[in-house]
Amino acid sequence: MALFTTFITTPFLTAVYKPARRSAPYKHRTIERPAGAADTELRILACFHGSRRIPSLITLIESSRGTRRRGLTVYAMHLMELSERSSAISTVHRARLNGLPFSSHGRRASAAPDDHVVVAFEAYRQLSRVSVRPMTAISDLRTIHDDIIASAQQKRVAIIVLPFHKVQRLDGSFECLGAAHRLLNLRILCHSPCSVAVLVDRGLEGAGQVSSSDFSLTVAILFFGGPDDREDLAYGARMAEHPGIAVTLFRFFSVSAGKEDLSDTASVEHFRSKTATMESAKFVEMVVGEQAEVVAAIKSVGSFNLFLVGRRAATAALAERTCSKLRY
Repeated sequence: MALFTTFITTPFLTAVYKPARRSAPYKHRTIERPAGAADTELRILACFHGSRRIPSLITLIESSRGTRRRGLTVYAMHLMELSERSSAISTVHRARLNGLPFSSHGRRASAAPDDHVVVAFEAYRQLSRVSVRPMTAISDLRTIHDDIIASAQQKRVAIIVLPFHKVQRLDGSFECLGAAHRLLNLRILCHSPCSVAVLVDRGLEGAGQVSSSDFSLTVAILFFGGPDDREDLAYGARMAEHPGIAVTLFRFFSVSAGKEDLSDTASVEHFRSKTATMESAKFVEMVVGEQAEVVAAIKSVGSFNLFLVGRRAATAALAERTCSKLRY
């Protein structure tokens, strides 16, 4: 009887129980890729606190498109502070074919703030055909970094884009959003499973018109060396593929530096060979000595819509001297 029961139960459970599919491996945790994976999809988790920064974020997304053969998927996460409830909430938004968000029965006629977020990203998706998936994370600022990190792992993103903890006022000065926002960024920088970028927004939304065919943007890459700068260079190389973006690489050499890092040299040579036929890509070498010369050299590069700068190495001391707002 026992043998008969086992014989019947085993095929029955096999037919009824469907084990969950094994998730795909989390391979690409940086924008910089080996030669064999250069054309693989780029996944970005772009975070923002309010609708005010959405235009700048969309400009950055448009800059990251690359060529058509290189896919781009963006998860746009609206970070909302939890004030009255004790449990975190994370939602993924969907939109109808006409770009308007789904609404539940009995909902008020007036649009919720998240509706505007969905409509903005859906409008961009239809114009650019970039896969943009709006999300919302509602949690305490002390723990919302857990939601961001979990989403980055689940979506297997290569880079998390965070908003700077200060916003620019109309007079050009910066206003701090609070210590909690700064600590949020620090926690993600410490525990992120992938690359992290902090977007210091000083009006990037006015640089390029995403809805028009004449999108135009100027990008400067400040390269001192090290893994962070190599990641910046890989991001800049992708931006250079966009026909409306002009990229200039400024490589800084220190007169007191020793032997050059072979990885740095290889990354720069790869960028130069990749952009050799692009009239919109330029390469400039600068030899600097003390910190004061570094500051003067950076000030002399001119005006650009976007600067890509590494967090570590020479730029850390530079940020401490020139702009303490950027220091983490």
